[in-house]
Amino acid sequence: MKDYICSMISIIACCRKWCGYFALSLLLLPLLINQGCKPVNTEAQEQAASTPELDTLPDDFIYFFDRFHADSNYQKEHINFPLEGLPNSSGDTLANSSQRYYWQKNEWQIHRPFTDPSRQFDQWFEILNIRVIEHWIHMNGTNLFMHRRFAKLDEDWHLIYYAGMRPNSEKLKAKEKAEAEE
Repeated sequence: MKDYICSMISIIACCRKWCGYFALSLLLLPLLINQGCKPVNTEAQEQAASTPELDTLPDDFIYFFDRFHADSNYQKEHINFPLEGLPNSSGDTLANSSQRYYWQKNEWQIHRPFTDPSRQFDQWFEILNIRVIEHWIHMNGTNLFMHRRFAKLDEDWHLIYYAGMRPNSEKLKAKEKAEAEE
């Protein structure tokens, strides 16, 4: 009988210990879940979300793109003037989109790297094929886009089309459709 009582006391002590562990885990579990479910919005992650995916672009294009924006002489040498495109829109008076427009070398304003610390713009690249890449910049909350098309001619990349910041409802619809599918 003495052995029976000792084993019962041991079992009860063990149960109390396990109940304590269980209660402690119930107290800590909400803290762990709460911290794990919070989205982490660091500035680096937000900046990465607003910058284009460079890991899918060809290495020679990335090199060209960086140098194109850093060196004004290199930029002018890698543009096929007169450059076909569309002018920037100017308020309510938009240039006729069906009318051809050509940018001239003597009127060209050097393009610098696009930075957007206020996060008012989205930008992305579309790889049309191995030799043609488009760069789009969209002003959030509007249907204003800037569009550049680069092509690999011979062994060098060149800017072959440039449409300044202007409305593009078709591109906005396509972008919204793609975002809805994701």
